[in-house]
Amino acid sequence: MNSTARKLRTSSFPGGDQYASSSGEMGLGEGGVISLLNMKRNPRAKRVAELVEAFRRAAQLMESIKVSSVTNSEQHVAVNNALREINGRLSKFRWLPAIFGFAGAESHFKVRYLMFAGRSNNAQLAFEHYAIQWIVDHVDAVHRIRSCHFPKCRKWFFAKTDHQKYCGGNCRQRDAAQGESFKERRRLYMKKYRREEAEQEKRSKQFVRGK
Repeated sequence: MNSTARKLRTSSFPGGDQYASSSGEMGLGEGGVISLLNMKRNPRAKRVAELVEAFRRAAQLMESIKVSSVTNSEQHVAVNNALREINGRLSKFRWLPAIFGFAGAESHFKVRYLMFAGRSNNAQLAFEHYAIQWIVDHVDAVHRIRSCHFPKCRKWFFAKTDHQKYCGGNCRQRDAAQGESFKERRRLYMKKYRREEAEQEKRSKQFVRGK
């Protein structure tokens, strides 16, 4: 019998209610991770954000070693500590292998590593698990998950380029405008301060000569 003649079931799995489906199959993607991170006062969002920051610190440390002509033991200790933190955060999650039917030309089966979520209908718990699985599956892209550089925004976003600091053009323009305004106010303040200081010094000298 031709195995491709009938539609294969790709989502059924014994005890399937215990497992979080693959983040790719669920269509979570980086957009879903960002949505979770931007949930306010959410402990699950906080845990995912802390994991993202831990990955960023580890990546920065490892990059510093790669670009350094000479490395020292302190750098390697720092990297190992950062990786230990990441693995500690991931230790609460478990993945188990599962076989799915696949109607492709190369194989009848596909192996997926699914996160064990326990018997729970908690949608937020499943959302957290999907986010963690996406991060692990796309570990080299985690450095693109960032918090907006504009202090009055700080929303999480997925950067399209390595140098992107803002979630959008509006925040970039507002931050630039406020930055320029602050510099101008600072310049005027210091100009006034130096003038008053000079006048005070002049009066002091005149007072001394008057004596």
